[in-house]
Amino acid sequence: MTMRRLLLLAGAGLLGMLALAAPALAAPTARASAALTIYAGPGYWYAPVGELAKNEVVSLAECTPRSSWCRIIHIGGRSGPDGWVLGSYLIGSAAKVEATPWHPLVDPFRFGPHRPRF
Repeated sequence: MTMRRLLLLAGAGLLGMLALAAPALAAPTARASAALTIYAGPGYWYAPVGELAKNEVVSLAECTPRSSWCRIIHIGGRSGPDGWVLGSYLIGSAAKVEATPWHPLVDPFRFGPHRPRF
């Protein structure tokens, strides 16, 4: 096997691995189950900045704990404001789980003999 052929095979293998890894590196996506108001922040007290159409697919940047609100980013060349929508109207629970930060249910320093005393 010549060196050129070996390099071509190695390059093709590398491209194949990158193609398989690309979906894992992509941001999680979800679909709107209804027309939703997009807010400037995670809550009704923030100003509305736009509307998300029913069945529109968006990328999720982050979600609040329990996925109550999710910050969306428009993808696929669709124009529209990015912002926060109610998470319960987004279809794609795996995407919401991936975008939601993990917090421990119990603070290990709050109870027990080794808790800090201030």
